[in-house]
Amino acid sequence: MDILTSIYALLSGGQGVNPKIDSVAFRLHCGATTAALLAASAALTTRHLVGNPIDCIHTRDIPEDVLNTYCWIHSTFTVAGEAAGGAYPGVRGAGAAPRRYGKYYQWVAFTLFFQIKVLSSTTKVLAKKKID
Repeated sequence: MDILTSIYALLSGGQGVNPKIDSVAFRLHCGATTAALLAASAALTTRHLVGNPIDCIHTRDIPEDVLNTYCWIHSTFTVAGEAAGGAYPGVRGAGAAPRRYGKYYQWVAFTLFFQIKVLSSTTKVLAKKKID
């Protein structure tokens, strides 16, 4: 059928035919990437709204829900090598372990959705510019 369409387009001067400059693999890649990012964004947003968005390491002194709320609102930090313990009982470590602060939990879903929007918009704009 494509051959007949091509012959008709050639004989009629090319009117009514929309050329496709991208391959099936490119269209599938763009669609699959957008769909995967949308699924991840939906799962993450659902977890933030319905489930427990963050799980902080806690002790028995502070209730788990109180500490998780605190971690969600305030910045949290990770101490590298904290779970490994000391070198040997009674031996002091080489120095204070560096802390890595993280203030990103509330913005992850929005950032992921923004990436989806930019990805799909940019791809469409570039494809249209290539055709024109």
